[in-house]
Amino acid sequence: MITVLAAVAFWVGQLGLERAWAHTDGSGVTVAVLDTGVDPDHADLAGVVLPGAEFPDLGSGARDASGHGTSVAALIAGRSGVAPGARVLPVKVTGGSADATEALKWAVDRGARVVNLSLGGGAGSFDEGLRYAAEHDVVVVVAAGNTGTDAGVTALARGEHVVAVSAVDREGRFREDVSVSGPEVVLAAPGVDVPTSRGERSGTSYAAALVSGAVALVRAEHPDLDAVEVVELLTSTARDAGPPGRDPEYGFGVVDPARALEEGPPRGGGVWWWSAVALVPLGVWAGRRARGRGTR
Repeated sequence: MITVLAAVAFWVGQLGLERAWAHTDGSGVTVAVLDTGVDPDHADLAGVVLPGAEFPDLGSGARDASGHGTSVAALIAGRSGVAPGARVLPVKVTGGSADATEALKWAVDRGARVVNLSLGGGAGSFDEGLRYAAEHDVVVVVAAGNTGTDAGVTALARGEHVVAVSAVDREGRFREDVSVSGPEVVLAAPGVDVPTSRGERSGTSYAAALVSGAVALVRAEHPDLDAVEVVELLTSTARDAGPPGRDPEYGFGVVDPARALEEGPPRGGGVWWWSAVALVPLGVWAGRRARGRGTR
């Protein structure tokens, strides 16, 4: 069993979290985890998990029967998480499109600033909820899909208003035996032999969780940035890998929360020079930048 200490050591080295935590630990940010539920009694998550809900309500609440959602939540926040000061809002989703929409809306209405979707499902099941999240300035992070399970980037990860995440190994190399690739990929993150609450696991579920943690750190440090600007900051400071610029395996690169926090948003107003192409998969979000924020 991977200890909390080992997991923390792994993230500190892989993502430069010691430098990131000098700026913020994610306090004040709520991350909704739409998954199999979350175990609030898990040692890594003590005091971190908020009251959750189940969609549809089958009487079991947001308790986790499989452990997947708990592992994802622990990577985001808690003692071994990227953003240990953040709070987790557990949302157990087992129903169809109507339930998925209500789950997303429920999470947004209860203050989630980040939503993690490390689960399957068609984009059509979530479209209305994703639009609602975008309209309410929420960053939605989605696992791109796993080799052997998904033929390519999942329909959900191809949807509008999402940050699709692929998986790399501990050396930062894309692993085609673990992760799918495609033009919709926005960022990459460690997702191979990841220390979790259930031992070492591989898959884009865990890579997405790490990116959600990074988003929480940025939202805590820069509460004035809107969702588009948060994504722009993380993509512009990612460690470029593969061919120069954006590519189907790494997107804009491997997420680097320490660099994002150290560099911060650029000074000056207007849309950043590359935003017209950077956020193509985020659809309507790009249009929202037209209002601008002036000089910071």
